[in-house]
Amino acid sequence: MRTIASALLALLLLSAMALAQSSSYSPYNSDGTSKSSLPTITNGPVAETVSDNSAFIGWSTKDAASDTAVRYGTSRNRLTQTAEGTDTTNGKNHHARLENLQPNTTYYFQVTADGQEQGGIGTFKTVGMGDKPVQSKAVISQK
Repeated sequence: MRTIASALLALLLLSAMALAQSSSYSPYNSDGTSKSSLPTITNGPVAETVSDNSAFIGWSTKDAASDTAVRYGTSRNRLTQTAEGTDTTNGKNHHARLENLQPNTTYYFQVTADGQEQGGIGTFKTVGMGDKPVQSKAVISQK
């Protein structure tokens, strides 16, 4: 049964990557100003490790960002929770830990930098209660 569950989770992760890849990204803020001063995502974002109650989201940027975060929730249109991003010493690799998640639940997420949306909306599904966490090293293009 776990093999089937693992295969289904892998399929969901692949679907999430395809969905995030097809998301449209605008180089402009909602007020029409250019996002060019914000860091450009070069790799990710991707749900690197997903357990039954948490997930690590990782991404890289071309330039260092001063304030990164991940907004997330169980509805694509209601990303009401926020996890603060942590940066490596060069400021170009970022991670956020999403906590207090529910098992077997689909979540949507989007990276922000300095409060502005970056890239598309990604998705992942938590594993079943007590199941082994799943790791992914896939990269989602932000073009």
